[in-house]
Amino acid sequence: MGAPAGGMNAATRTAVRYCIRQGHTPLAVHNGFRGLLDDIVDELSWLGVDAWMNRGGSELGTNRALPSIDIGGVASKFQEYGFHSIMLIGGFEAFTALLELQEGRKHYPAFNIPMVHIPATISNNVPMTEYSLGSDTSLNALVDACDAIKQSASASRNRVFVVETQGGKCGFIAAMGGLAVSWLYYLTRMEADGQ
Repeated sequence: MGAPAGGMNAATRTAVRYCIRQGHTPLAVHNGFRGLLDDIVDELSWLGVDAWMNRGGSELGTNRALPSIDIGGVASKFQEYGFHSIMLIGGFEAFTALLELQEGRKHYPAFNIPMVHIPATISNNVPMTEYSLGSDTSLNALVDACDAIKQSASASRNRVFVVETQGGKCGFIAAMGGLAVSWLYYLTRMEADGQ
């Protein structure tokens, strides 16, 4: 659910292989709850997810639609496919979706199954979690980009370089990126001064 983040494919691959090793049948829902309502569901195999580890984005696709678009239809699809548990990988939208499914347990018995959320967002803004998949990847990319900009910045005078980050209204990438780049600059200066 939500926007793609680094590590989503690796997490999906690991979950699929764990399920198969435990004797379960992993079903993939493509494009989130919209995909579920459109019956874009298929079984994943061990070799089918083999090359997913190093791929960016999300092989299953993502969508920001919440179960509330048609909560009754979602419950019907849970029954139709015989879901015994569900794992969502995503950011704040996935967290919100699980809250809606939990609330729906009062009216739809199909939601009375184990549910888990793996936080995956570059913004690192999922409540009750300290760290999300994808946030480290985005910070590493930011540090690499700023390191490349540093070459131009050190060769010119009286110019200001502005680095814009993603992350919506969260500010995690901007704040942590600023700290990481400053620390890298400090270490580089220490090394240049022979300390």
